[in-house]
Formats: sequence, structure tokens, C-alpha cells
Amino acid sequence: MNVSTSTLGVRRRKANNQNIDDEENAALLKLGPEFQLTQITNAGEEEQLIALNLSESRLLIRAALKERKRSKGDRKYDNDDDDENEKEDEISNMELAGPNSSEIMRKTLNYLTNFARFKNQSSADTVEKLLTDFSLQASEPLHPFEIAQLGTLECEDAEEAKSLIPSLVNKVSDVQLQSLLTELRKYQTLS
Repeated sequence: MNVSTSTLGVRRRKANNQNIDDEENAALLKLGPEFQLTQITNAGEEEQLIALNLSESRLLIRAALKERKRSKGDRKYDNDDDDENEKEDEISNMELAGPNSSEIMRKTLNYLTNFARFKNQSSADTVEKLLTDFSLQASEPLHPFEIAQLGTLECEDAEEAKSLIPSLVNKVSDVQLQSLLTELRKYQTLS
């Protein structure tokens, strides 16, 4: 008889004595300490939490990689023009990351290329302003994580957005949210 002994004598974790309703109430945003609105920097100063959507992450990583190439003297990246029309595929991502880049970097770039909704800087800036203004108009200010999710997810309607981001339920009306989603769709880059 073949018996696995990997779990023999191992105790299972007991559930905390928390109220089951507390655990299942997704309308409350429960994030860990790394998502507190006020963060302490390495210099010991307080700073507001910043959460990036996928489009912003893509732009920052690509800018950092291009700056690295520029500093190494790669003439291809000396041009400071906006590269909105630059072909972006797996091969160009590998070239941008460089021959010594890790597989994780290449996969991250490919993921961001595929799933970032707003490909150029002007669209990302406009969307950030729209989301910030929307947060200020909500009955309760939105958490940066919620704002980032609204900028990342491609929700068709307010019902879908509230099902994917349940903490929005008591913060914004369906009409406000639908208006925002319609506006966001205007700036989405199709590729």
C-alpha cells in the first residue's frame, strides 16, 4: 500500500474566532499594512500611498529600460520623441529589456503589453485625472487601490465594476460609475 506521509502528524490551522460575516463582507476594503494611506519612506518621512494601474506600470518600466539603454550609449533610444507608434510585441520587448534580462522581466513586459488599456502617456495622464476627480466626487473618497483597479479592469457596466471591486458598492452610485466607465472607454488604446 502506497501511503503518503507528508501530512502525517501535521495539524491543520484552526479558524480564528472571527465573525463569519466579517470575513465574507467584501464591501469593506480590507488590505494589509502595506496599503495604508500614509506610508513611511526609507528616510522616515510620511508620504501618501501610490497605486499604479497596469498602463502606468507599463509606461514607467518602459521609460526606465529606455533610460538604462540611453545611459549605456544605445543610439536607438537617444530620441526623446513619444513612441506612440512604436511596434510593441514580444521581440521588441526582449530587445528593450536587453539580452541579459531575466525571464521574469520579459514576461512582465509582455503581460503589460497585452493587458494595459492606455498605451500612450497622454491617455494615461488623462485617465489618472479622470479617476482622481471621480474619487473626489464619490460619497467617500476611493482608496488608491480602488482607483488603480478602475484604471486596469475593462468593465462594461457599473454592475460588473461593483462585482469585481465590491468595496465600491457604498461609495458611488451606478449612474456615476457608468458615466466614468464610458469616459474611460474613450481613452482606451486599441491594438
